[in-house]
Amino acid sequence: MRVGAAYALGGLLPWNTRADEGDRQVERLYSTRPVRFTLGRHNYVIPANYFGPKYFEDRPMKAKVEGFGFFLFRPDYGGYTKENWRDQFDRRKITIVRLEGIEKNVMGVYSDGSRRPLPTDRFDPRVRFGHMKSALQDASFDLHDLTVYRFKNDENLPGAVWAGHRPNGEFFWFRSSLAPGQPKRNGFPPNPLCDVRYYSAKEDLSIVYRYSQDHVAEWREIDSAIWAKVHQWRAT
Repeated sequence: MRVGAAYALGGLLPWNTRADEGDRQVERLYSTRPVRFTLGRHNYVIPANYFGPKYFEDRPMKAKVEGFGFFLFRPDYGGYTKENWRDQFDRRKITIVRLEGIEKNVMGVYSDGSRRPLPTDRFDPRVRFGHMKSALQDASFDLHDLTVYRFKNDENLPGAVWAGHRPNGEFFWFRSSLAPGQPKRNGFPPNPLCDVRYYSAKEDLSIVYRYSQDHVAEWREIDSAIWAKVHQWRAT
């Protein structure tokens, strides 16, 4: 059977047949070979297994990219292995959705019809948090060295916003699917997540990543591990 045929047939194949085919694909295509590319002013060399359990040599990374994503697995923050790919909802997995540079000097069209540069502080996490504050309850509490805010309309808008300072001192905030102590409704969401997205002035990069809310107490360790990998992979 050719690569991908089991997925094309979808539910027509018994689960054990699809699983066996997946094992064969991973065994054949799993790779830790270095993938080289440039993002902004840096060159990166990243083992292929941080992008997925299967590496297709006929679909190489572009020489220059605007951004990229990758995967890490707690507790050692390695990439994919020949085993950990099987559970799509593995709560050890950290999905770095996108790491990218941003274009700061962008013209905007204002309500009076004029065209002017957009404010340079529009990416600042403090500014963005200020825009968010109107949707949050005034009452807050501290947990895991962060300040936690529930939404005003939390009956219809579950979750919370967590705000504080990253290990490098920069202010940031992120959302979680559920507020601390907030129960699931009819089993939803099945895997509550922390959704983190911010611009780092010190890195001059924007990042989006997600991980299971089970590990929110380790937010500092997770954030540091992600950036440690990024620094480790920079060749120049």
